[in-house]
Amino acid sequence: MKKPASVGLIAAGNLTDSPLTRFNRLSDSLGPVKSPSFRLASRIANILRAGRPVKDYSDLDACSLVLISVPSRQVPRVVSDLLASGISCREKCIVLLSDWQDSSDLRQLAARGASVGSVSPIPGFDNLYLVEGDRRAILECKRLVESRGTRTVAVERQLKPLYLAALTCTGSLLFALLLAASESMRHAGITPVVRATLLERQLDRTLRAFLKGGRRAYQPAQELPRQLRALAAKNEALGNYLEQTSRLSSRLLEER
Repeated sequence: MKKPASVGLIAAGNLTDSPLTRFNRLSDSLGPVKSPSFRLASRIANILRAGRPVKDYSDLDACSLVLISVPSRQVPRVVSDLLASGISCREKCIVLLSDWQDSSDLRQLAARGASVGSVSPIPGFDNLYLVEGDRRAILECKRLVESRGTRTVAVERQLKPLYLAALTCTGSLLFALLLAASESMRHAGITPVVRATLLERQLDRTLRAFLKGGRRAYQPAQELPRQLRALAAKNEALGNYLEQTSRLSSRLLEER
Protein backbone atom coordinates (compact mmCIF):
# COMPACT_ATOMS: atom_id res chain seq x y z
CA MET A 1 0.00 0.00 0.00
CA LYS A 2 1.24 3.45 -0.87
CA LYS A 3 2.36 5.42 2.19
CA PRO A 4 0.09 8.44 2.87
CA ALA A 5 1.55 11.78 1.90
CA SER A 6 2.99 13.77 4.78
CA VAL A 7 0.63 16.29 6.36
CA GLY A 8 1.96 19.46 7.96
CA LEU A 9 0.21 21.34 10.76
CA ILE A 10 0.31 24.96 11.85
CA ALA A 11 -1.47 25.14 15.18
CA ALA A 12 -2.02 27.38 18.17
CA GLY A 13 -4.63 27.90 20.86
CA ASN A 14 -6.70 25.34 22.73
CA LEU A 15 -7.02 22.05 20.86
CA THR A 16 -9.26 20.36 23.43
CA ASP A 17 -12.34 20.62 21.22
CA SER A 18 -10.50 20.76 17.91
CA PRO A 19 -11.58 18.31 15.19
CA LEU A 20 -7.89 17.48 14.84
CA THR A 21 -8.23 15.18 17.84
CA ARG A 22 -10.99 13.27 16.04
CA PHE A 23 -9.34 12.74 12.65
CA ASN A 24 -8.36 9.08 12.93
CA ARG A 25 -6.15 9.11 9.86
CA LEU A 26 -4.11 12.11 10.97
CA SER A 27 -1.86 10.06 13.24
CA ASP A 28 -0.67 7.98 10.27
CA SER A 29 0.30 10.94 8.11
CA LEU A 30 1.11 13.91 10.37
CA GLY A 31 4.65 15.16 9.98
CA PRO A 32 5.94 18.62 10.96
CA VAL A 33 4.02 20.62 13.56
CA LYS A 34 4.69 24.38 13.56
CA SER A 35 3.54 26.72 16.35
CA PRO A 36 4.48 30.18 17.62
CA SER A 37 7.00 28.43 19.89
CA PHE A 38 8.83 25.11 19.71
CA ARG A 39 7.55 24.28 23.19
CA LEU A 40 3.95 24.73 22.09
CA ALA A 41 4.58 22.66 18.97
CA SER A 42 5.93 19.86 21.18
CA ARG A 43 2.87 20.06 23.43
CA ILE A 44 0.50 19.87 20.45
CA ALA A 45 2.35 16.88 19.00
CA ASN A 46 2.02 15.18 22.40
CA ILE A 47 -1.71 15.95 22.58
CA LEU A 48 -2.25 14.50 19.11
CA ARG A 49 0.20 11.67 19.74
CA ALA A 50 1.50 12.28 16.26
CA GLY A 51 3.84 14.49 14.29
CA ARG A 52 7.10 16.15 15.23
CA PRO A 53 7.64 19.73 16.40
CA VAL A 54 9.62 22.01 14.08
CA LYS A 55 10.97 25.52 14.39
CA ASP A 56 10.77 26.79 10.80
CA TYR A 57 8.10 26.99 8.11
CA SER A 58 10.64 25.56 5.69
CA ASP A 59 10.02 22.15 7.29
CA LEU A 60 6.52 22.24 5.78
CA ASP A 61 7.83 22.48 2.22
CA ALA A 62 7.81 18.71 1.67
CA CYS A 63 4.16 18.39 2.76
CA SER A 64 1.46 18.08 0.13
CA LEU A 65 -1.25 19.04 2.67
CA VAL A 66 -0.86 21.77 5.28
CA LEU A 67 -3.55 22.23 7.94
CA ILE A 68 -4.00 25.53 9.75
CA SER A 69 -5.70 25.38 13.15
CA VAL A 70 -5.27 28.70 14.93
CA PRO A 71 -7.58 31.32 16.47
CA SER A 72 -9.26 33.40 13.76
CA ARG A 73 -7.36 36.57 14.63
CA GLN A 74 -4.08 34.76 13.94
CA VAL A 75 -4.96 33.54 10.43
CA PRO A 76 -3.75 36.70 8.59
CA ARG A 77 -0.40 36.46 10.40
CA VAL A 78 -0.01 32.79 9.51
CA VAL A 79 -0.78 33.54 5.86
CA SER A 80 1.80 36.36 5.86
CA ASP A 81 4.40 34.10 7.47
CA LEU A 82 3.79 31.38 4.89
CA LEU A 83 4.12 33.88 2.04
CA ALA A 84 7.36 35.21 3.50
CA SER A 85 8.82 31.78 4.26
CA GLY A 86 9.74 31.02 0.67
CA ILE A 87 8.13 27.58 0.62
CA SER A 88 6.49 26.52 -2.62
CA CYS A 89 2.70 26.77 -2.68
CA ARG A 90 2.35 24.94 -5.99
CA GLU A 91 1.19 21.34 -5.78
CA LYS A 92 0.29 21.99 -2.16
CA CYS A 93 -3.13 21.98 -0.46
CA ILE A 94 -3.52 24.43 2.40
CA VAL A 95 -6.63 23.95 4.49
CA LEU A 96 -8.06 26.05 7.29
CA LEU A 97 -9.83 24.37 10.21
CA SER A 98 -12.44 26.92 11.25
CA ASP A 99 -16.13 27.06 12.11
CA TRP A 100 -16.64 30.40 10.34
CA GLN A 101 -13.67 31.24 8.12
CA ASP A 102 -13.15 29.67 4.69
CA SER A 103 -10.81 29.44 1.72
CA SER A 104 -11.27 33.13 0.92
CA ASP A 105 -9.05 33.84 3.94
CA LEU A 106 -6.30 31.93 2.12
CA ARG A 107 -6.69 33.72 -1.22
CA GLN A 108 -3.13 35.11 -1.13
CA LEU A 109 -1.82 31.57 -0.93
CA ALA A 110 -4.14 30.55 -3.77
CA ALA A 111 -2.63 33.34 -5.85
CA ARG A 112 0.75 31.67 -5.32
CA GLY A 113 -0.59 28.41 -6.73
CA ALA A 114 -1.91 26.58 -3.67
CA SER A 115 -5.17 24.64 -3.64
CA VAL A 116 -7.08 26.04 -0.67
CA GLY A 117 -10.03 24.92 1.41
CA SER A 118 -11.57 24.71 4.84
CA VAL A 119 -13.02 22.10 7.20
CA SER A 120 -15.58 22.68 9.94
CA PRO A 121 -17.71 20.43 12.15
CA ILE A 122 -21.43 20.56 11.38
CA PRO A 123 -23.30 21.47 14.59
CA GLY A 124 -25.44 18.70 16.04
CA PHE A 125 -23.34 15.87 14.58
CA ASP A 126 -20.33 14.12 16.08
CA ASN A 127 -19.18 12.62 12.79
CA LEU A 128 -20.17 15.03 10.00
CA TYR A 129 -17.99 17.82 8.59
CA LEU A 130 -18.36 20.52 5.98
CA VAL A 131 -15.46 20.70 3.53
CA GLU A 132 -15.12 23.67 1.20
CA GLY A 133 -12.59 24.75 -1.36
CA ASP A 134 -10.88 23.85 -4.60
CA ARG A 135 -11.59 20.40 -6.01
CA ARG A 136 -8.17 19.07 -5.05
CA ALA A 137 -8.40 20.50 -1.54
CA ILE A 138 -11.82 18.89 -1.07
CA LEU A 139 -10.46 15.51 -2.17
CA GLU A 140 -7.52 15.79 0.25
CA CYS A 141 -9.86 16.78 3.08
CA LYS A 142 -12.13 13.83 2.40
CA ARG A 143 -9.18 11.43 2.45
CA LEU A 144 -8.12 12.82 5.80
CA VAL A 145 -11.51 13.16 7.48
CA GLU A 146 -13.66 10.28 6.23
CA SER A 147 -13.20 7.07 8.20
CA ARG A 148 -15.13 4.80 10.58
CA GLY A 149 -18.49 6.38 9.93
CA THR A 150 -17.20 9.95 9.74
CA ARG A 151 -18.57 11.67 6.64
CA THR A 152 -18.30 15.00 4.85
CA VAL A 153 -20.58 17.42 3.03
CA ALA A 154 -18.72 19.30 0.29
CA VAL A 155 -19.36 22.77 -1.15
CA GLU A 156 -17.41 24.62 -3.80
CA ARG A 157 -14.89 27.28 -2.96
CA GLN A 158 -16.25 30.44 -1.28
CA LEU A 159 -19.80 29.05 -0.95
CA LYS A 160 -19.44 28.41 2.78
CA PRO A 161 -21.17 31.72 3.68
CA LEU A 162 -24.37 30.33 2.16
CA TYR A 163 -24.13 27.30 4.43
CA LEU A 164 -23.47 29.62 7.38
CA ALA A 165 -26.57 31.61 6.45
CA ALA A 166 -28.57 28.42 6.93
CA LEU A 167 -27.06 27.99 10.39
CA THR A 168 -28.04 31.59 11.18
CA CYS A 169 -31.63 30.91 10.11
CA THR A 170 -31.89 27.78 12.25
CA GLY A 171 -29.84 29.31 15.07
CA SER A 172 -29.94 32.94 16.15
CA LEU A 173 -32.92 33.93 13.96
CA LEU A 174 -34.99 30.96 15.08
CA PHE A 175 -33.97 31.62 18.69
CA ALA A 176 -35.35 35.16 18.41
CA LEU A 177 -38.64 33.86 17.00
CA LEU A 178 -38.90 31.32 19.81
CA LEU A 179 -38.28 34.05 22.34
CA ALA A 180 -41.03 36.16 20.74
CA ALA A 181 -43.42 33.20 20.82
CA SER A 182 -42.59 32.43 24.45
CA GLU A 183 -43.02 36.07 25.49
CA SER A 184 -46.35 36.26 23.70
CA MET A 185 -47.56 33.23 25.65
CA ARG A 186 -46.23 34.71 28.87
CA HIS A 187 -48.25 37.87 28.31
CA ALA A 188 -51.26 35.61 27.74
CA GLY A 189 -50.74 34.15 31.19
CA ILE A 190 -49.56 30.69 30.11
CA THR A 191 -47.21 29.02 32.57
CA PRO A 192 -43.58 28.18 31.65
CA VAL A 193 -44.17 24.41 31.67
CA VAL A 194 -47.14 24.66 29.35
CA ARG A 195 -45.31 27.19 27.14
CA ALA A 196 -42.46 24.70 26.68
CA THR A 197 -44.86 21.94 25.70
CA LEU A 198 -46.75 24.12 23.23
CA LEU A 199 -43.57 25.50 21.64
CA GLU A 200 -42.09 22.03 21.20
CA ARG A 201 -45.27 20.70 19.62
CA GLN A 202 -45.64 23.67 17.26
CA LEU A 203 -42.01 23.49 16.20
CA ASP A 204 -42.32 19.78 15.44
CA ARG A 205 -45.54 20.38 13.52
CA THR A 206 -44.06 23.18 11.43
CA LEU A 207 -40.86 21.26 10.68
CA ARG A 208 -42.78 18.18 9.57
CA ALA A 209 -44.99 20.28 7.31
CA PHE A 210 -41.99 21.98 5.72
CA LEU A 211 -40.06 18.76 5.14
CA LYS A 212 -43.12 17.15 3.59
CA GLY A 213 -44.47 20.00 1.46
CA GLY A 214 -41.81 22.70 1.30
CA ARG A 215 -43.08 26.11 0.22
CA ARG A 216 -46.51 24.66 -0.59
CA ALA A 217 -47.12 23.90 3.09
CA TYR A 218 -46.94 27.58 4.05
CA GLN A 219 -50.04 28.93 5.75
CA PRO A 220 -50.39 32.75 6.09
CA ALA A 221 -51.09 34.07 9.58
CA GLN A 222 -54.77 34.49 10.40
CA GLU A 223 -56.08 37.68 12.04
CA LEU A 224 -52.56 39.13 12.06
CA PRO A 225 -53.63 42.79 12.64
CA ARG A 226 -55.47 41.76 15.80
CA GLN A 227 -52.42 39.85 17.01
CA LEU A 228 -50.19 42.84 16.38
CA ARG A 229 -52.45 45.26 18.25
CA ALA A 230 -52.71 42.96 21.27
CA LEU A 231 -48.98 42.28 21.38
CA ALA A 232 -47.98 45.92 20.90
CA ALA A 233 -50.23 46.87 23.83
CA LYS A 234 -48.19 44.56 26.06
CA ASN A 235 -44.76 45.10 24.53
CA GLU A 236 -44.28 47.61 21.74
CA ALA A 237 -40.86 46.28 20.72
CA LEU A 238 -42.22 42.75 20.50
CA GLY A 239 -45.17 43.92 18.43
CA ASN A 240 -42.86 45.77 16.03
CA TYR A 241 -40.64 42.71 15.73
CA LEU A 242 -43.56 40.46 14.83
CA GLU A 243 -44.93 42.99 12.34
CA GLN A 244 -41.61 43.41 10.52
CA THR A 245 -40.85 39.70 10.59
CA SER A 246 -44.29 38.87 9.19
CA ARG A 247 -43.92 41.41 6.41
CA LEU A 248 -40.48 40.14 5.37
CA SER A 249 -41.64 36.53 5.60
CA SER A 250 -44.58 37.25 3.31
CA ARG A 251 -42.31 38.86 0.74
CA LEU A 252 -39.95 35.89 0.83
CA LEU A 253 -42.69 33.29 0.49
CA GLU A 254 -44.47 35.15 -2.28
CA GLU A 255 -41.35 34.97 -4.47
CA ARG A 256 -41.31 32.28 -7.14
